[in-house]
Amino acid sequence: LTRAVLPAMLDAGSGAIVNVASEAALRASAAGVAYTASKHAVAGLTKSIAFFYGPSGIRANAVAPGAVLTNIEAPMKSDFAARRLGPIMQTTIPAPATSDQLAAAIAWLLSDDAANVNGVVLPSDGGWSTL
Repeated sequence: LTRAVLPAMLDAGSGAIVNVASEAALRASAAGVAYTASKHAVAGLTKSIAFFYGPSGIRANAVAPGAVLTNIEAPMKSDFAARRLGPIMQTTIPAPATSDQLAAAIAWLLSDDAANVNGVVLPSDGGWSTL
């Protein structure tokens, strides 16, 4: 999608991109190694776009949500993961965000209020990333 919109943004001399990563972009994740690596890639892509296209007036940021109230389930299928992460996930994870809360973070990054924010991966996770 970024590749598709960049030419129009370059022509306009401005634009804002917000990628959706995950708390897994900031640390290890219960979702597994491949998922974590892919979210680290989203963070790297975001920072590269910010660096290369920032001088052209294009901002690129990402949100890193924690749990969001959806109907997606993420069962721990690994006994190893359950032993390692179970105690943490049962006692220290903040309440899941609503889709409106996540949308508000994205809208702010797209707004002129965030005009000086570029290349940031913004946790929108109720404090989960502080653990």
